[in-house]
Amino acid sequence: MDENIVELNIAIGGISKELLDVQKALEAYREKQKRKEVIDEEAITFVTKAELVIEKAEKGELPLTPDQIRRIKSNLVKILTKIKR
Repeated sequence: MDENIVELNIAIGGISKELLDVQKALEAYREKQKRKEVIDEEAITFVTKAELVIEKAEKGELPLTPDQIRRIKSNLVKILTKIKR
């Protein structure tokens, strides 16, 4: 029983880290955008992390809710659109 709890905690920790990395990248991008600074590096970091998380979620390697996936994809599309301008 305790082993299952430990394994579950490890899995949750991994998911939390993946989502936290994506969130931090998005926040860095938005902060630079507010200050009208060069945002290319932060945008690329977010895109890379978001694509990896989405890919893992779609393969079933990262159990995210449909809403979490939708929100990440929505932010990804917005940033990609701004980068292409």
